[in-house]
Amino acid sequence: MENPWLGITPATGGETARPTEGPGETTPSPAAARRDPPAGSPAEKPVPDPRASLGDVARPDRRTGKESTLEYRTVFDPSIVPFKRNRALNRVEADATLTLARGRYEKLAVVGNRLDPGREAFWGSVVLEAREGERVPLPSVAPDSRILSAQATPEVGLVFERDDADNVYVTASRSGRFRLVFVMDAPTSYFGRALPTGLTVKDVPAPLRPTVPRAIARDADVVAGAIGVTKATPYDALLDALVAYFRGFEPGEPPEPSGASIYRELALGKRGICRHRGHGFVVTAQALGVPARYVFNEAHVFVEVYVPGPDAGWLRIDLGGGADRLVVHGSRDKTLHQPRVRDPFAQPDPFGEASGHAAGATTVEGLPTTTGRARPAGATSPVADEALPESIGALLNRAIPRPAAAPTKTPTFTSMAFDEAFAFRGASLRVTGRVVDGGGRPVRDGTVQVLLLRDGRAVALLGTALLAGDGGYVADVRIPEAQPLGTYDLVAEFLGNAQMAPSTSD
Repeated sequence: MENPWLGITPATGGETARPTEGPGETTPSPAAARRDPPAGSPAEKPVPDPRASLGDVARPDRRTGKESTLEYRTVFDPSIVPFKRNRALNRVEADATLTLARGRYEKLAVVGNRLDPGREAFWGSVVLEAREGERVPLPSVAPDSRILSAQATPEVGLVFERDDADNVYVTASRSGRFRLVFVMDAPTSYFGRALPTGLTVKDVPAPLRPTVPRAIARDADVVAGAIGVTKATPYDALLDALVAYFRGFEPGEPPEPSGASIYRELALGKRGICRHRGHGFVVTAQALGVPARYVFNEAHVFVEVYVPGPDAGWLRIDLGGGADRLVVHGSRDKTLHQPRVRDPFAQPDPFGEASGHAAGATTVEGLPTTTGRARPAGATSPVADEALPESIGALLNRAIPRPAAAPTKTPTFTSMAFDEAFAFRGASLRVTGRVVDGGGRPVRDGTVQVLLLRDGRAVALLGTALLAGDGGYVADVRIPEAQPLGTYDLVAEFLGNAQMAPSTSD
């Protein structure tokens, strides 16, 4: 079998379904209740399109026992399993139902493949069953995500929008079935950050301050009293207490009916899985003046809160859940996203026993790996199942985000080493190096991407790696099997962070 080599060198030398754990009662939109073609191996079990679990309502319920099996389909690479944002709800109604207050739709421009420091890139791939002029919900990574690039196959005009809960939509210029490949970014701080001190809910910007109906506010006062917090509690301590309390829920029999609201009974009884934890958290947080959202996909419910201060923004928080098994689909050619900042909140049992990427499940099947790998390349094709993943890989490698210049940031220097001057298509390669500042001090926070360049243009993204405490990185990558023969430059590119400028290996 033909397997000719490619020559690779450093640029100029250099150092050698409807969710079981979902929102409760939902109302899927007609355009959403369809099915994606399966991704991954041909034998992989199909699961419902994630968008089939979308709805604008989440009602509390008494089904507080542990679930059996959760099914999750990966959309993004790196994979954010189980935290894909299929839908976010932002309003508390008088009966404690959570709903979506859309407000005005804001158009999202496609901003181009320049990645700003402090942000991370994610590649998404979905099938759209579109009707001309109809908004179709699009999974997203974070509330502040931007669309860096997008391409539909077959080609069609696209308009992207966002509502007041930062749900993303795409509208196609004509009806049909399309494969949409897009690059979306997200602020690193969304996945984890240190909480500011010396702030209270009074520091939340006025447009973001939530209000809840009076009856709910009275019940929430009782729950807040049980937690030991008030609106005067410092913001960091308030979040700490709320997270610790709702992470302390356990699956099991619901509390006996007492005549109080179901929100109050479940919150005080500390019973339930992810949807009960998320519901109780959002109602209580909003009543205390904390902007909070209930976010869900086909397998999991989590929450996000707004953190005021000098580095203001939204923060994702996992409250845990309860299930025997989580099955992850479509992860065969993806890597697992790892937050760069450790979870700042308490992890009481039983949350600590099934946290991280598990959606509260005891066992997980099909979780992506944490090491870098190659995205396959090939010619673009129609949206047939057999065209995947080669057609996706080709489109992804046309849309490789490159770091934007950051002259006001501290300069950095990236080194790179690898063992082979020649590599076969499909062969694995270990790339190592370090990122330091001008004084030789290690850069400890950030991502390095490994690229193939030809004539100075990035033609393939081979993988990514996080920096370690000594500024070092290790990326195990693979040369795409369909990469055309030739001589390429192999480079490592530090993407920068909030303080440090990006840099590329020499």
